[in-house]
Amino acid sequence: MYIQSTRIVTPQGCVSGILHLEQGKIVELLDVHSPVTVNLDVQDNRILPGIIDTHNHGTLGYGAMGFEGDIEKELRGYLKGLASQGVTGVLPTTDFAGFETVAKLAEEDVDGAKVLGIHSEGPYLNRVGEKGVDTGHPDIDLDELKQNVAKARGKLKLFAIAPELPKAREAIEYLTGEGVRVAFAHSNMMLEEANEAFSWGITVSTHTANVMSGIHHRNMGGLGACLLNDGLYNEVICDGKHICNAMLELMFRMKRDPFNHFLMVSDCSNLSGAPVGKFRMMEGFPDVNITPDGYCLSDTGRLCGSTMPVLKGIENLVENVGIGMKYAVRMASRNPALVYGYPDKGALEVGKDADLIVIDDQYRCLYTFSEGRCVYDRQMEGDVFNQEFLKTHRVA
Repeated sequence: MYIQSTRIVTPQGCVSGILHLEQGKIVELLDVHSPVTVNLDVQDNRILPGIIDTHNHGTLGYGAMGFEGDIEKELRGYLKGLASQGVTGVLPTTDFAGFETVAKLAEEDVDGAKVLGIHSEGPYLNRVGEKGVDTGHPDIDLDELKQNVAKARGKLKLFAIAPELPKAREAIEYLTGEGVRVAFAHSNMMLEEANEAFSWGITVSTHTANVMSGIHHRNMGGLGACLLNDGLYNEVICDGKHICNAMLELMFRMKRDPFNHFLMVSDCSNLSGAPVGKFRMMEGFPDVNITPDGYCLSDTGRLCGSTMPVLKGIENLVENVGIGMKYAVRMASRNPALVYGYPDKGALEVGKDADLIVIDDQYRCLYTFSEGRCVYDRQMEGDVFNQEFLKTHRVA
């Protein structure tokens, strides 16, 4: 297959050319005057490497956790929804109940984003921080943890934990011994405590800056520890709402070699794409409000996940923060591919997997290709939001 564009975003920059895809791989990047039959000419629309979202709980009315019905059906809708937002690879951020089904789907070529592994954000978290409400936390149960790691059948890639909880060190050392990356998450630790916790084997920070102690001029807090640690990979939500743009710029300036260490994530829930209104979330969570400007808030004003996909984060960085497109897509695609063990993904280069998306100047996804297969075509499929979700979860 041959796809032509005047703007193909490669690791070196934006070029005009023709991508030759064959057997799921990029086999050539040809000059626009090459004598081949072009199958798809997207003209001035940009071709980007497919997004790899490693922190995503749901989208477009489909959830990856808190299941209320057929888990597999829900997840298949979720993966299709992700593809419509430019995601070609994902670590579904699920709960223990979803491990077995997500692991099963990881072994299939689905009609949507490819499951690259499992991300478990918790349940062992300490939900405090800015506008946080401390409601206590579940105790770490090492036997429970081991049983659920077994259910993941080797697909568990990331486990987020609050390292101040009792038995956290034992859990971290067990997980890293099983080849699972561990993330610093939902923690009230300050600088020195966090640095000690990193030495136990933590290599990722969960939605950096959110739900952790912030930077103060007399104590750098957990956020400072995350940014000053050169070996830590930092998830970052770039929608301009979870972190203001000036702070995003400060974080990129502060981190040494930032564009090789930040991982753009969405932290989206099933409310991504939902209209303005009040909605019921999964059991155990408060009702939330989707505001006209895209916030997802509890009645107390606490942020409850995101409504905006990584593609909107790329738009914000490029259009409002001044980050070059090649660096934005590196953080959204190449970095997560390398960190989680997929070196053949994440970049538009010869020999890499043919994971790519086509976007217009409004940053809408027009086409999504996963290993050379078209898994989303906007013109043919349009909006894939789960309308049943609105009937069952809309409160007002």
